[in-house]
Amino acid sequence: MRRTKLVYVAAAAVAAGSMMAYSQTKKIIAPPGSLIAGIPFSPGVRAGDLLHVAGTMGTDASGKIVSGGIEAQTKKTLENIGAILKAGGMDFKDVVSVNVYLADARDFEAMNKIYRPVFANNPPVRATVQQDLMLRDGLIEISAIAARPDLPRRYINPQGWSSNPLPYSKGIAVGDYIFLAGLVSQNPQSGAAVSGAIDVQTKQIMENIKTLTETAGFKMSDLVWSRVWLTDPRDFQAMNTVYRPYFGDIPPTRATTRAGLTTTAYNVEIMMWGVKGEKQRLGTPNPTSPLSQAIKVGNHVFVSGLTGGGQQLRGDIKGQASMILTNLQNLLKAGGADFADVVEAQVWVTDTRHFAAMNEAYTAVIKGDLPARATVGSQLMAADNLVEIAMLATK
Repeated sequence: MRRTKLVYVAAAAVAAGSMMAYSQTKKIIAPPGSLIAGIPFSPGVRAGDLLHVAGTMGTDASGKIVSGGIEAQTKKTLENIGAILKAGGMDFKDVVSVNVYLADARDFEAMNKIYRPVFANNPPVRATVQQDLMLRDGLIEISAIAARPDLPRRYINPQGWSSNPLPYSKGIAVGDYIFLAGLVSQNPQSGAAVSGAIDVQTKQIMENIKTLTETAGFKMSDLVWSRVWLTDPRDFQAMNTVYRPYFGDIPPTRATTRAGLTTTAYNVEIMMWGVKGEKQRLGTPNPTSPLSQAIKVGNHVFVSGLTGGGQQLRGDIKGQASMILTNLQNLLKAGGADFADVVEAQVWVTDTRHFAAMNEAYTAVIKGDLPARATVGSQLMAADNLVEIAMLATK
């Protein structure tokens, strides 16, 4: 039996009264001054065990990007996230997963200079990719997930793996959840890049995912959410060929988009998280598909990144967004949820000039207590698709 090494962090005891605060009911988290007129998302949403922090940028109270370059914007972005966490009864130490979107991957080291001290001990898992941002002067956007501070958590570092010089953990198990970082093709013992074609790189990543997952006491079938970033969409099918056999009858929900990675040695990055519990695959069954359209597990409904179009909607961003939202709602309803239960959304648009038109379709149907959301610009896997939307509901 292979020996494993787990780093344990003791959770502080919490009074029974404070435990009641973490109800399953969806609660909007908005620090004073954070709700700017016209933004179609909530700064944070707390439901059940998790607090979802929207894609947050380095904006001041008026919604304008602060001056001073990447370091100033990173500092202000993290300050804004800190205010959301505090309003939700949490802190940076409770953050378990982070997505960093850079307008320019060359800002990676300067971003880390500011980021590292904020997460000096037991940092969250993280993926960092280059994407187009929606605010013209924006250089960085960060979204995050925090978990209840009373939940026990373990920082996963399998026996024999090298320590990570970058400020993120490879895996975190917290309660019934496992969060895995955006992984690239590395030899886990040395940390050196494993070069090769897309099939070689994907195989190395998936083997590392399997090791992390099993070291944490989870199974590959527990993984329900995946993000794949490719530097070249022409690698899509070859990546799928390697990816699909790692999962059984219910592969994770997934979104796959094009992105610039922070090191040119890599052509693919994959991030995942999972939940223990009985799974129900929703949507049209397709045993050969590398993803599930939607998965219900416990009180969560995960929905893959959906696209919509065809010949009749070519070039019609509003039409595509409306079709996607209809299909999203149908999948949510199949899991016993609806838009009112959505706590987190992710939107990818192929052209930032489509942002306003996409929002028009989005806000026509997403009303009331809005989910947290991140929206970035990215090329999608099919040339005619202009927008892709994924959602998570907590019932």
